[in-house]
Amino acid sequence: MSNDNQPMTALVEFQIRTETTSLDEWLDEWQIRAEDAYEHEPETMAYEAAVNIEDESRVLIFERYENGLSSLAKHMERPAHNALQENMGARRMTKRRVLGNVGVDVPGYGWWARPEFASPARSAGYPLTLLRLRFAQQTHCDQFIELSGGHARYCLDAEPDTLVYSGAIAANDAKPDSPLQNGDLLFVMACTDDAAQEKHAVDPNHIALGAKFSAAGVEIDDSEAFQYRTTGRGFLWR
Repeated sequence: MSNDNQPMTALVEFQIRTETTSLDEWLDEWQIRAEDAYEHEPETMAYEAAVNIEDESRVLIFERYENGLSSLAKHMERPAHNALQENMGARRMTKRRVLGNVGVDVPGYGWWARPEFASPARSAGYPLTLLRLRFAQQTHCDQFIELSGGHARYCLDAEPDTLVYSGAIAANDAKPDSPLQNGDLLFVMACTDDAAQEKHAVDPNHIALGAKFSAAGVEIDDSEAFQYRTTGRGFLWR
């Protein structure tokens, strides 16, 4: 069955050309596109810019599409999308793309929004984590998802300050040196603040997952975590 119309996450990190452009200038230009997406793209469920905490010249664009590639195509056809590319290109604002891929949602795993959250979804300063896991065997990936899925359900009730906590399977082929490769398991987590992120990390149920993976013989071939903070220039959900 095709994944073309399945809910999908897109993750793209750009490096700003700092000799020509400041972070605020880059975000100001991008925000024009974000506002257009919010007003005219009902199938674009998230479109948020987040700054890499280790390098403020790097900005992650976190995107969610209700109907997968179909919704993404509508996003890219907007005049505002062409205008963004033309304006940034003319002003030489972007140096390179650091990473990028699209991921098809893991069915029934976690959640991508908390509409009941009292604070607006468009807020700055939320810690956002992208975790990439790679498995030598598909069965190990499947076991990892099955074992951790129960913990995701636990977190939904036990961690109201964990705003986003879900996963997807990277679906695009990439350059050999890209951090995100086809088939990788991609997790995204966003919290209200650092304390909420720490609470999640030290929760005994979270720590106990390691023993469960070991007992099941689950082996992670490679992993990498990327840390960001939201800018409020866009939206985490509608």
